[in-house]
Amino acid sequence: MGDKLPRFKAAAVQAAPVYLDREASVEKACGLIRNAAENGADLIVLPEVFIPGGPHWAWSMPMGRGVPFSKELYLNSVDVPSESTAKIGEAAKKYGAYVVIGINERDNKSLYNTLLFFDRKGSIMGKHRKFKPTGAEKLVWGEGDGSTHTVYDTDIGRMGGLICGEHAMVLPGYSLSAMGEQIHIASWVGFSSSTDVSLTEICSRYHSIAYCAFVICSQGILDEQVGKKLDLDLKVGGAWTAIIEAGTGRIMAGPLPPTEEGIVYAEIDLNDAVNHYFVHEPTGHYWPKQFRVFFDAREMKPLNFTKAPEMCDSSIDAERQRQESPKDTCESGT
Repeated sequence: MGDKLPRFKAAAVQAAPVYLDREASVEKACGLIRNAAENGADLIVLPEVFIPGGPHWAWSMPMGRGVPFSKELYLNSVDVPSESTAKIGEAAKKYGAYVVIGINERDNKSLYNTLLFFDRKGSIMGKHRKFKPTGAEKLVWGEGDGSTHTVYDTDIGRMGGLICGEHAMVLPGYSLSAMGEQIHIASWVGFSSSTDVSLTEICSRYHSIAYCAFVICSQGILDEQVGKKLDLDLKVGGAWTAIIEAGTGRIMAGPLPPTEEGIVYAEIDLNDAVNHYFVHEPTGHYWPKQFRVFFDAREMKPLNFTKAPEMCDSSIDAERQRQESPKDTCESGT
């Protein structure tokens, strides 16, 4: 009979967070998870930094003027784990769905742009921190490392993800493909007037073609409350949300209008991707052997403890034992 690969229903959410309000954004996220699950979704994807929104001020004002908003973002960001992640996990568990959501992650005194992956039981499978904040975002977010870049093996397939501008890098997507990614989460923040949503579409569709993976593309909306909060004239909308077929780049569901909140759904059959493996599978038989990637998966820490070597016991009992067994010498002795 051979193998039969999984089939499941995916949901990609297009919505605006409750800007710079962690608790309200969590509640909105749980409501969107409920709506998607009630429509039969096994995998529910919410946008980049949905809790509690992106640092749009960094692109639009000097750092000194933007620091008060950065402080507000810090105070509304998410510790992992925390009460906020527990509530999202409870929603995932209640509806038996995988949930992937973008958050501003607070770790000690720094913030990171992070994707959180929840399994059907509501447990955190892991997270992906954006490798490099894009442009002015470096004023707000720290950098991720290789320890949070991986693919999760689930009962619906092998799942990985990238955040926004990471899709314009070559190697993050390539390395996910080499890890066996079948389902790709493409997470994007709502764009202001400085960027066109064609970037979202082109990068997300390219990933599906190049790496033979189904792409669940979820982008946030930049709504009127952001401009009012920051006292800036920002273009409303900036979203492109869709589900894309593996290997072809064909749009299976969506996109929604760029200013409209909603959820798009698609039935995904991983068996449909197999035909394309024989045409362009870039990390297997279509891999040109002249090119190899070396990936550092270590966690980079600012403080690394090195234990002192064990010293010889100078007690009388130890000395007597050494005299009785002269061959048993201390490795760190003189």
